[in-house]
Amino acid sequence: MSAEIVLLCEDQSTNSFVRRFLRLRAARFTSHAIHTEDLPHGSQSGEQWVRERYPTELKAIRSRQGAYLIVVIDADQRTTQQRRAQLDEECRAQEIPPRTDMDPVIILVPRRNIETWFAYLDGESVDETEDYSARGFKAPPRRFAEELYRMCHRAQQLREPAPPSLEESCREYHRLHLQS
Repeated sequence: MSAEIVLLCEDQSTNSFVRRFLRLRAARFTSHAIHTEDLPHGSQSGEQWVRERYPTELKAIRSRQGAYLIVVIDADQRTTQQRRAQLDEECRAQEIPPRTDMDPVIILVPRRNIETWFAYLDGESVDETEDYSARGFKAPPRRFAEELYRMCHRAQQLREPAPPSLEESCREYHRLHLQS
């Protein structure tokens, strides 16, 4: 049985966050319906691994009926648009056509990193140019996923002021056609 979602992300906390959000959003996304491409151990950065692996996963997902690829890659010190352009460039370098609107692919780009979203979901006002990665969050990533689910699906809006990269990702998320 093939996975309905292929998840490509930089680290385990991001993986846990996205998996929990998806399971809350649609009961059909059990642990077995979400396949994570694991980051290999070694000296390669998570960002580099996602960027270089993306074209291969994009090509593979195009041949699968009813499956989605969700890519989560931090913007770091770039803008979300610059990071998306890097993914397109990596596709061209590997001779794979970049994503189109017809592709079942969702690209989420937290700026600067996923911890920016965690700080926001923990109730803080955030500045996306600030690095929140060194902060120790007491709550596990799944608690932040539950808060995002509450905002997005119960309240139907993010708390203001929301980080622009999270607002952008919420719009991107609507490419995923779920029944719940």
